[in-house]
Amino acid sequence: MTEGRDMDQPLEADRAALEGRALERARQALRLTSATLPHLSGLARLVRIKASDEVSVAAIAASGLLLIRPQVFASVPTADAAYVLAHELLHLALDTHRRQEDDDHPLVVNFAHDYMINDMLNEELERDPPLDGLKYEGAREKSLEDLYYELLQGGRGDSLSCWSPDAAGSVRRPGAGRKPPSVMGRALQDAGLVEPPPPPPPMPEIAQDPSLVRGDLLPSEREPDFEPELKPEVRQKITEQVRRAAAKAASLAKLRQQMQAADDAASLVEPERGDALMQAIRDAYYTPWELALQRWFDAVAPGERTYSRPSRRGADRVDVVLPGRRREGWTLHIIIDTSGSMYAHLPRALGAISAFCDNSGVTEVHVVQCDVEVTRDEWIDPADLGQYRVAGFGYSDMTPAMLRLQEDPNVTAAMMLTDGYVSYLTGEPSYRMLWVLLGEYDASFQPPYGEVIRLESLPAGT
Repeated sequence: MTEGRDMDQPLEADRAALEGRALERARQALRLTSATLPHLSGLARLVRIKASDEVSVAAIAASGLLLIRPQVFASVPTADAAYVLAHELLHLALDTHRRQEDDDHPLVVNFAHDYMINDMLNEELERDPPLDGLKYEGAREKSLEDLYYELLQGGRGDSLSCWSPDAAGSVRRPGAGRKPPSVMGRALQDAGLVEPPPPPPPMPEIAQDPSLVRGDLLPSEREPDFEPELKPEVRQKITEQVRRAAAKAASLAKLRQQMQAADDAASLVEPERGDALMQAIRDAYYTPWELALQRWFDAVAPGERTYSRPSRRGADRVDVVLPGRRREGWTLHIIIDTSGSMYAHLPRALGAISAFCDNSGVTEVHVVQCDVEVTRDEWIDPADLGQYRVAGFGYSDMTPAMLRLQEDPNVTAAMMLTDGYVSYLTGEPSYRMLWVLLGEYDASFQPPYGEVIRLESLPAGT
């Protein structure tokens, strides 16, 4: 052993081993986070993890650069590490970086979102924050502005920190100072009719806290210090990608509520034959059926077109070909089984397909609805799947719709949304077929042609 060795400064080999353990624990924690909170999986795939002694526990940058303290992550339980990393990902989802950019007290914005995020995670994970994380029951019900004002009025923002790994685990609540005034009270103060409260004490800026021991948001100007290999234009491109993923993640909690509400409403009322306005959900969790659906989209999507398409308006003319619109994308053909049992499950499927259209170059969707006859045949914009009217809710014979598509020689692939309790063409059609099974589908459904995927229903509470 080397004499005079400082135990706080491990040898280079020991340091590398420590960082290796910490980074592996962080990667395990991200996988656990994706499994436990699937709506964060997109962000989890984009973050770039680096070890740093300049953070007390962890810190996140707007571009997805995630800093972890190796001494903490090398030994913290994986479940606690997953909580911390889920917390950091939610900062991206809530766009905390941009909301604190021009604020006089950026750390207070940071802390206000810390309380909100931890209260959300306490509800989702049914546990308190580890590492003495900030806790405030009911914070998720408040607005950022109200929490921010409460922290300033309490005068406690300057004594907080996001995490305290060496603390004994006491719960640190917002300052118990004066309650924020009502909307009327604020209006009276603005009008000069009521004396405003004394100004809060000055708060330290993040730039004055270079060690990042209190906040967990890495300022943009500090990112090159930890990731000098990235050029500014590359970092900007990555940041925009992260913001798109963050916006998607932020919407998925609401998505789940809408799906559950749709299922609950559908279970109470049996639809009659006729129309039902399907308020389709625009996205879904990243699950195995999505991988299968994406592979099918990739397989059937045509190559880029370099010729003009004849107009369908001239299909009845033999003496002339009318010009059509040149399409950079392609048309997706969908058959919808509109039998009554499908009512509760169509919104999720339509919303998922709409999202896939965005990513797969689909510029037009041809929808053929059928129960025992074709009830609707129309061409719509992919975005219109987000709010689409379904007609039918009778019986389940898909043969008329399949024959309708077979009449069009331009149809090379089609998908059918069904529960599998249907009749269909006995002979293979002239186009490639994808069967998408929904709801309480027929597990034995296996046609002699085409591919079958199962869009699993979300269990309650997930």
